[in-house]
Amino acid sequence: MKPELIIFDLDGTLIDSAPDLVEAVNFALSQLNKPLHSQASIQQWIGNGADVLVKRSLVGSWHVESDPVDFDAAFALFKTYYAANDWVHSRLYDGVMNTLQELKRMGLKLACVTNKTARFTNPLMETAGLAPYFDFIASGDTFSEMKPSPIPLLETAKKIGVDPEKTWMIGDSINDISAGNQADFKTVAVSYGYAGQYTMADLNATYTLNSLPELVALIQNEI
Repeated sequence: MKPELIIFDLDGTLIDSAPDLVEAVNFALSQLNKPLHSQASIQQWIGNGADVLVKRSLVGSWHVESDPVDFDAAFALFKTYYAANDWVHSRLYDGVMNTLQELKRMGLKLACVTNKTARFTNPLMETAGLAPYFDFIASGDTFSEMKPSPIPLLETAKKIGVDPEKTWMIGDSINDISAGNQADFKTVAVSYGYAGQYTMADLNATYTLNSLPELVALIQNEI
């Protein structure tokens, strides 16, 4: 069945935001005389919101049992720095804008559901030139829960007025695909993003793409 609504993740799917997130994290850590991390390390901790990213960076691990020492100070430093430097090294992935334009030309509804808070999401979407293409944008603080809960996806589809069986979720992480699968959407994993410790097979998506422009042909070939 051809979709009527496509929901996209943001970081690692539409935007390669890791370089600026890494700089913001390491700035906060440096101000507190904490060990800094490589982009490869920090990149695998992206996906559960900025607060979790900072916590993981403080403990140097994906798993965080409780708030680390100096979390409040580090998070405040991160937020201030990132708000002022969110589009320095970040960029759209190749083919994103053309893909969005083609999907709109095809008459599809588009939404973005990210775990990023609205404080960061909305300015970034405007700066990147993405906002005009989306019928609805949901951030990590828009609904009662974030991905991997299916709630933000189901609520987004409900707001736009499209049934789950006519909705696809496009993302790069276990949170995106798990949320989409729980919502009974078709799911599409992109291999170029921030899957972290997971392989593409681990994500268990309906489809896997190596670039976003492949999405257009995939939809066109759907019966």
